[in-house]
Amino acid sequence: MTRQIAILITIALFIQCKLAVSQEDYSWWNKAHNWDGITSWTDYIIYSPYYLGPNALPVPESEKGFVKDRYEFRVGYESHFSTGDKTQNLFLCLYIPLVKNIVAVEFYGVPIEHYKIDEKTVIERRIRNISGEGYAAGDFYFGTVIQILKDKKFPDVALRMSCRTASGSKLSDARFTDAPGYFFDLSFGKNLLFNNKYFNKLRFHSMIGFYSWQMNLPNNRQNDAILFGLGVDLSIKKFLVSNALDGYIGYFGNQEVIVVNKDKPVLFKDRPVVYRLEITKESKVIDLILGYQLGIKNFPYQTIKFSLLFHLFKI
Repeated sequence: MTRQIAILITIALFIQCKLAVSQEDYSWWNKAHNWDGITSWTDYIIYSPYYLGPNALPVPESEKGFVKDRYEFRVGYESHFSTGDKTQNLFLCLYIPLVKNIVAVEFYGVPIEHYKIDEKTVIERRIRNISGEGYAAGDFYFGTVIQILKDKKFPDVALRMSCRTASGSKLSDARFTDAPGYFFDLSFGKNLLFNNKYFNKLRFHSMIGFYSWQMNLPNNRQNDAILFGLGVDLSIKKFLVSNALDGYIGYFGNQEVIVVNKDKPVLFKDRPVVYRLEITKESKVIDLILGYQLGIKNFPYQTIKFSLLFHLFKI
């Protein structure tokens, strides 16, 4: 009996110590952000691509105006760098054509990421984890792509409708929004063919659309943005070199917005623009893809990507 009582006392003391440490851990956050003792910490998070992890509100890539006719599976590794945030993650994508060259569905997302954030960025993003390091499960997307026009006098046109799940974790570390979102767009593409043994073709492409995500502001529960993109692909024998400038224009821009703390309004910065470069070594079975992404505006990251694209079979 004495032994059982001793065990219970030990467990109780351990729980009390954990609670005390937990309270002590968050006291720094309460002081740094002038917590009023009432408002939930979730209301302090800034739902903007500038103040979140690189996978929270990424700029969608263009479909380039066409629907593919083969099943594809892509697996990749991505490394993101910014002054205060270093992130590494896996990336998965499954592309399924339903009607040849007319309708396809795609599923993609980040199953897991690792991140390390410096102290200054922890304070700026109002993160609860003082160490700034950890792992997070990411969001997944699902969408439908429909061919509107193809092989006509005018450019090819494809319609895409995509939704984001709320599967992402670690809102407390400003990694994901823990809320759904969606976007839809029209993409356009036109080939310029070459009768040359070195250069096969140029494909010019663009997109225009609408991007929306939920937020936590009392008077703005949703941010509606204009999605855009412009790019060109160059086919050189068995290599494909892709260049694109993509972004979206959020509601606030660089306006000062009050996020709980009236004494410290923030520049919202919800209009990211990124430059993308991909070099693909094409083959019948597996493509090797090396990519680079540069945040030009409201997206403070540079990204290096490496992925394998498996061509499963044609429809």
